[in-house]
Amino acid sequence: MGKNSIYKDARLLSKYISLTIISILFLLFLLITIVGLIVVGVNVRPVNADSNEQIIVNVNPNTNIESLSHQLSDKKIIRNATIFKYYLKLNNISSFQAGEYKFSPSMSPKEIAKSLESGKVFQKTAVQFEIREGSNIELIAGIIEENTSITRENFLKKMRDQDYIKELQKKYPKMLTDEVLNKDIRYPLEGYLAPSTYQFSNNDVSIDELTKAMLKETYNSTYKVYNDNGGFKYRANYEEKKITFHEYLTLSSMVELEMEKITDKSRYVSLLLNRIENNPQIALNSDETVRYATKKEPNETLTDADYKNNSKYNTYEYKGFPVGPISNVSDETASSTINPPDTEYYYYTITKSGKILFAETLKEQEKNREK
Repeated sequence: MGKNSIYKDARLLSKYISLTIISILFLLFLLITIVGLIVVGVNVRPVNADSNEQIIVNVNPNTNIESLSHQLSDKKIIRNATIFKYYLKLNNISSFQAGEYKFSPSMSPKEIAKSLESGKVFQKTAVQFEIREGSNIELIAGIIEENTSITRENFLKKMRDQDYIKELQKKYPKMLTDEVLNKDIRYPLEGYLAPSTYQFSNNDVSIDELTKAMLKETYNSTYKVYNDNGGFKYRANYEEKKITFHEYLTLSSMVELEMEKITDKSRYVSLLLNRIENNPQIALNSDETVRYATKKEPNETLTDADYKNNSKYNTYEYKGFPVGPISNVSDETASSTINPPDTEYYYYTITKSGKILFAETLKEQEKNREK
């Protein structure tokens, strides 16, 4: 057999293999396309074409496509959140009129998208306000008074009502434990009213409606972070203990007010836990707990008398965790608290430029103070 014949056969074999690979890839592409079209076709149909059910969906001003799609999927209004999300994107629908919408499982994704695009709300927002992270109940009371017919005094009175708190405990027994009823706690729900933008369709919104909306937000955010991670354990007085949600929220609130940057937050959590675990005789020494105990404003200077205040919130006078949270917390802070790094930090100082420097020893701390 000549060399030309061998080369010719090799070229034919190579061509045959190439055509076979192309054919297989084409068939795979065709199969994927067909399956994709079937999947899309199924998921753009109504969940239940015969349903007469009307489901109210609350769309906040900060609602994005991702969260809205999952909200509709969770309420069984659409079949698939991902496909609905891409349907909205392909049709350039990205912003929505805030308010309450009435949707039905009998509506197709196209009909739902049209309603969102046109802003045909069932009820427009009558009351809307923002609670920022790091807010305590007294600050929240002022925001509520500014935006509703509820007075600051009445809201705070309700926040001190033990019978009311016990009613709320029935709804959230694992989140609102008896720790919140400690006699030394100023407001049982301090820290439990989550930061978020809240909106209501009725002008005469009640304290109960407001409180339950904020507790629900906490349950779906901070408590979920804690619960999904199974909390975490620490050692105190040579015994292993699990941080309760109340303690976790307390710790997180200190981190929220003491630290701004995410890296500083996680290191600060580690520092606090090191003190509690390895040297419980060292007080946590959080200025923000003193500020809360003495009701000092952020711009007010703390005095020697403030640091000696006998409040159970004062971490200079009392060792270990304060009696309860001193503010609400952001999702970022909640995640930092639940996943602290393993460090040997026991001290920190703030430089003149505002930088946070952490130290493992007093000698290192003294050097940092000179910077």
